[in-house]
Amino acid sequence: MLTFSAQTRTANLTRMAEDRFDVLVIGGGITGAGIALDAAARGLSVALVEKDDFAAGTSGRSSRLVHGGLRYLEHGEFGLVRESLRERGILFRLAPHLVRPVPMYMLAGDLRRRAAYRAGLTGYEMLAAGRNIGYHKSVSAGKVAEAIPGLGGSSRGVRYFECQTDDARLTIEVARTAQAAGAVLANHARVTGLLGDGRVTGAAVTDEMTGHGFEVRARAVVNATGIWAERVADLASGSGAEGCLRLRPSKGVHLVFAPGAVRTTAAVVAPSAARDGRYIFIVPWEDRVYAGTTDTPYQGDLDDPEPGEADRDYILAAVAGLFPGVTGRDVVASWAGLRPLLGREGDGDAKSSDLSRKHAIVAGPFGLYTITGGKLTTYRAMAEDLVDRVAADLGGTGPCRTREIPLGLHGSAAAAVRLARDEVARLGLPPRTAVRLVQRYGDDWRQATHLIGEDLILGEPVAGGLPVLGVEVALARSREMALTEEDIYVRRTRLTTLGLTPSAGSRRE
Repeated sequence: MLTFSAQTRTANLTRMAEDRFDVLVIGGGITGAGIALDAAARGLSVALVEKDDFAAGTSGRSSRLVHGGLRYLEHGEFGLVRESLRERGILFRLAPHLVRPVPMYMLAGDLRRRAAYRAGLTGYEMLAAGRNIGYHKSVSAGKVAEAIPGLGGSSRGVRYFECQTDDARLTIEVARTAQAAGAVLANHARVTGLLGDGRVTGAAVTDEMTGHGFEVRARAVVNATGIWAERVADLASGSGAEGCLRLRPSKGVHLVFAPGAVRTTAAVVAPSAARDGRYIFIVPWEDRVYAGTTDTPYQGDLDDPEPGEADRDYILAAVAGLFPGVTGRDVVASWAGLRPLLGREGDGDAKSSDLSRKHAIVAGPFGLYTITGGKLTTYRAMAEDLVDRVAADLGGTGPCRTREIPLGLHGSAAAAVRLARDEVARLGLPPRTAVRLVQRYGDDWRQATHLIGEDLILGEPVAGGLPVLGVEVALARSREMALTEEDIYVRRTRLTTLGLTPSAGSRRE
């Protein structure tokens, strides 16, 4: 098992202060981690710093779906859909334990609507060019009722497939893989300034855990801070960017419902009750169900967006429209994230839901590259695009290798589960534990069972009625560089999503 702990971080910070790197990446979301992996895999020396925690921003607050963007077809963004479907297939192959198929049901009682859905899905699957997770089909009312037992009323529908993931865990696995490839990474390390005069040559960094400041020198600096990209770019002295970077943040809110409140075994694509042409995803997660998302312009605090009453009402109305009796009392948790959408000339008062999810790279001042926009599903392609450009400016490297680098699991997830079942049975644990450990740790399920074997208490849930095991908290520290209770509760174990809050908030330990 690759050690990725507080001790790893301390050693990495020392190296950052002493060495000079080819590339310094600012931002530890999925895009920054993907860039660090791509660049390190090509032989470049890479450092990455993140002001908070890996996936603390948008990358840990998404809809937790790896999808092609079916609705983008309405806007004619066929290239983006094709790219997203291609990347979905690549991620499913590289991380089958983290990126798993989920059936999606679109309800349609009348023939005309089913025909429209099927026509759209046929084009969607053609754009996947053989990388389909599964093909769509019409589903009888009886089959719909079996999959969605809590549905009010009877309806036929259309079933298709996307992939589900834990976005924060995917980000952590990409970051760990980057470290294994030779990159040095540190969370809770804030950039306070960019070095150089007219040319960016590195960054001033403060260790948020100790208050110690130091400088990191690099031939190229990548601003992969997503929603904060404009703020970081403004730290550079001088100008000279190739284009004007203008972000229009959009807030997306999700609600989590108590076990049994929303009875479904499959994801449901529900039209919003506002009749605004948008849809809400209602998705099973652990023993709960979450629903979202909203898509509204945002001008508040970038660090801590919160769900508002209007957001809750919007989602609740869509859920209650299909699942009678569901009320706000059934909501046990929620989260809000911000999309770094790109504004362009001519957008005017366009709704945020109509803005493109494409990414953009802006170079300038010399030595600084800013990348923003995009979506979780396409992070690998975004990283490849950025590193291609940086590598060319630095004198060239080998080709991108990230299409073939496994993200935490070598071989099939099913084979790993079969092996893990034998070991968890020997420890006296239920078979579902094997599935959980493989889905969370890939090849490192062996280390998880080894720790449980040394201390059987680690095989028990951290709290009654919750699926999270004690070993997950232990591995969050030794395997995943979790430094604070918030790191553990919010992102590594998702206990806050399950309705459990830290006893001492986000106290640093």
